[in-house]
Amino acid sequence: MPSFLSNLLKLTSGTVIAQVVAIVLIPVVTRIYSPEFFGVNQLFLSIAAVILVVSSLSYHFAIMVTEKDEDSVNVLALCVVCLLSISTGFGVIFVGFADWFANVLNTPLIADYIIWLPVFVALSSLTVVLNEWFSRKVRYGIIARGIVTNSVSTRLFQIGSGLMYTSPLGLILGSVVGAGLANLLMLRGLKEDVTLLKTVTPGRMKDLAVRYSHFSLFASLGSLANSVSWELPAFMLAYFFSPVIVGYYALAIMAVRLPMMVVGTSITQVFFQKASEEKIQTGGVKNVVHEVHTRLISIGIFPFVVFVILAEDLFTFVFGANWLTAGIYAMILAPWLFTVFAFSPISSLFGVLDKQRVFFFFEITTLCVWLLLFFIGGTFGDPVVMLALFSVGGVLIWGSKIAYLIRESEAGYRGSVLSLARHLLLSVTVSLPLIIGEYMELPFFLLLGVAGVTAVAYYLLIFFTDALIRREVMGMIRSSVPPRQIEWMERFGLLR
Repeated sequence: MPSFLSNLLKLTSGTVIAQVVAIVLIPVVTRIYSPEFFGVNQLFLSIAAVILVVSSLSYHFAIMVTEKDEDSVNVLALCVVCLLSISTGFGVIFVGFADWFANVLNTPLIADYIIWLPVFVALSSLTVVLNEWFSRKVRYGIIARGIVTNSVSTRLFQIGSGLMYTSPLGLILGSVVGAGLANLLMLRGLKEDVTLLKTVTPGRMKDLAVRYSHFSLFASLGSLANSVSWELPAFMLAYFFSPVIVGYYALAIMAVRLPMMVVGTSITQVFFQKASEEKIQTGGVKNVVHEVHTRLISIGIFPFVVFVILAEDLFTFVFGANWLTAGIYAMILAPWLFTVFAFSPISSLFGVLDKQRVFFFFEITTLCVWLLLFFIGGTFGDPVVMLALFSVGGVLIWGSKIAYLIRESEAGYRGSVLSLARHLLLSVTVSLPLIIGEYMELPFFLLLGVAGVTAVAYYLLIFFTDALIRREVMGMIRSSVPPRQIEWMERFGLLR
């Protein structure tokens, strides 16, 4: 796993700022906007997310796997043409039938804001395309700065707009402004590629569009099914219940996915680059899969265990008493979200291993199963039942995807299964003081202190029992600490 953790550190070091700012500012946003407005915003973002996955026809996946930079930059240009055309086309449809969509979603308010849909889709899609290009060029610093800019500007605009006049428009325009500013910053990074950009020609773009048409067909359809599956809860909760319930769900997902997506997306980008490199050099990817996936489980499972224990108290304290229901929803969804966290990085193997048809099959199956589960849950008239079925189904479905990719990579199941069982048991054992404190209804600040101590204990155990993680961490320390301090630390046995 040479340079994997160091590249990951480059990418996540900047995004930690975005994560911290977003976490700090979300409680301000929740105290300005009502759950209903959050629900309207979530439905807007959900519609945009569905369009987003097909806006470049999935040609952005080919940016990383082409062998020549000249071909890759032509694919980048092809993606830009696709995203501008498709976002405009879908925008015309949704704006023209805004009232009809609002009635179907049981949310009349959203009709006034759909006009911003094509703008947001185009900007967000461009961000995805540029991320692929800069990942290929191993310029993770540019990606990190883009993520920071997007996160900070989105929240600041939402707060400023909400203080002047509270409506869903403030939340929606915040996302548009954040994506726009992030793109402006990243586009400046293309100055180093001016020579390559001059090699873009319509003829070469057309040839590459044909060559990678399987990405467009199967990856786009699979990604569309995947996106609809992700956004289905918001649509179904609105259909069966109300925008208020969607708002609770939106905050629950936001609070859990925010740190998960920041770290998980960074891991995915670095993993995709390393897996593509290993595939080209050796013809296989089992080494990077084995080394990364088992450690992703060991590092990621503990925060989810702690979150399940503290979810209700955490949401009430951080976001306000009005958001207790969101905490209950988040606790229900946590097992599914951890499975997604463990799966997301290796999901890029569908592209690396040229398994777009299988990816399409998985996503269609997922969508069909979830539609059935949501209709069953909706008949009970209780969103908790609906979300519980959704979470259990998600664990099973995403777990099957993980099993398939591990088998195809020839990395072997044993390491992942043992890592999951061992670290789940370790997480629960280390968290026993926290469980006891929650049962005794200790003050929240005291519970946070206990959680901090247990976290230090858990990750120290990981550090001292996993030789590969220890070696990588020590390598990063040696590369960033002056030689004199290295010598001093070695004398005291801190770097052995």
